[in-house]
Amino acid sequence: METPEPGRLMDVPLEIEALIEGPRIRVGELLAMKAGNVIATRLPAGENVGVYAGHAALGMGELTAARGKVVVRMLRFQGDR
Repeated sequence: METPEPGRLMDVPLEIEALIEGPRIRVGELLAMKAGNVIATRLPAGENVGVYAGHAALGMGELTAARGKVVVRMLRFQGDR
């Protein structure tokens, strides 16, 4: 098996997730949801959230707003002090 060149790894897509606490909902409510429905979170802007890449902890981010959208601003990466 050939070892890939490091530069080629830069183009591999990786899904990033932010763990945001939300309310408990019933399965029926979840199944009734449609595109565009909203699930409110208990976290206010400025709250810290865990950020994951491929289910592995990537670091910590902060909920904030930018251009009318809720976004996660990275505060630190795993291993940073």
